[in-house]
Formats: sequence, structure tokens, C-alpha cells
Amino acid sequence: MTTPYQPDVHTGVGRAKISRRIPPPGAVAGAVLHSARLSAGLSASQLAAAADVSESSLQAWEDGSVPLASVPIPVIERLEAALNAAGAERELVADLAVAPWCDLVIKTIADSEDTSCLLGDPVAGEDAFRELLAWAVADQPPTRHQRFAAPGRLLPAAGLSLTAGIIEVLNTVRQDSCTAAGVTC
Repeated sequence: MTTPYQPDVHTGVGRAKISRRIPPPGAVAGAVLHSARLSAGLSASQLAAAADVSESSLQAWEDGSVPLASVPIPVIERLEAALNAAGAERELVADLAVAPWCDLVIKTIADSEDTSCLLGDPVAGEDAFRELLAWAVADQPPTRHQRFAAPGRLLPAAGLSLTAGIIEVLNTVRQDSCTAAGVTC
């Protein structure tokens, strides 16, 4: 619970108490799956049937309450195949390979753990990773998702420390990609 304002007992100066808000564990991948499904013109029940999963599982993945990162790879492959067969935009389907990694990074930041191992993976160097991670705290989805996603942050209730952690990661991966390209950012 957040208390909006309390005086510091030592200094008498007011300070805000910051609560730790926990984001949905699969918010980024869920939004990507939702965009890809809409781009294919499929309802949730149609995609669920085509991928041989329950509609309730699909809805939990889309709303982020169950992270796509925890779903077995063969199930992800069936989702991708069903989306591709239905004519989903290829870039959005490709984002399904990157988005769960964003969710893992966000969870790691939220748990105040070290992200360096996760950022060492090649997926963290991809433009899609930076764009999707930025969507978590920015007011606009990446351009390729704008027709299918509501504008706004994927993590509107993210606390200050989580938002700052995500921004720090974005700055780190941006600098790493500039260094790899031999340019100054």
C-alpha cells in the first residue's frame, strides 16, 4: 500500500513512501501475442483451437497473468504456426521469440536481482528487444504494434524503482549495441 506523504521522523521533511508494485509476469509477451492474434484476424477461441490450447490459457498469456516464458517451446511453436497460417504480420510473430526475454528482464529487475546474465544473451542486442522493453514504460507501442495495441505503457503501475531499472537496462543495451557497431552514441 502506498502512503502518499509522511514526514520523516528524523528531519521533519516530508517524504513519499514508495510501495513495491509487482507487474504482471508476462505483460510484454502477452501484448505481443495479442497484437499478433489481432493482425491475423483471429478471435481468442479461433487461435486457441488452431494451436490446440485452451482458450483460458491463451487469455492468461495475453493478459500477462501467466508468462509466455513458462510455456513449453512446442506450444509456442504451435502458436507461431497457427498465427503464420492465418496470415499474421510476420514481424509480430517474430516478436514472440523476443518478448518473453523482456518479461524475464523485467521480473529480474522487479526482484532486485542482477540482469547481467540475461543481457549477455544475443537476444538482448536485438532492436526488437529494446523496442519491446521500452514499450513497458513508454507511452507508445513500437510502430509495428500500433494498429493492434492500445497506446500507453504495458506496466502503467510500475513503481519508480522498476521504471528506473528498465531505463538503466535500455541505456546499457543501447550503449552495448553502439560499441558493437563501432559508433558513438
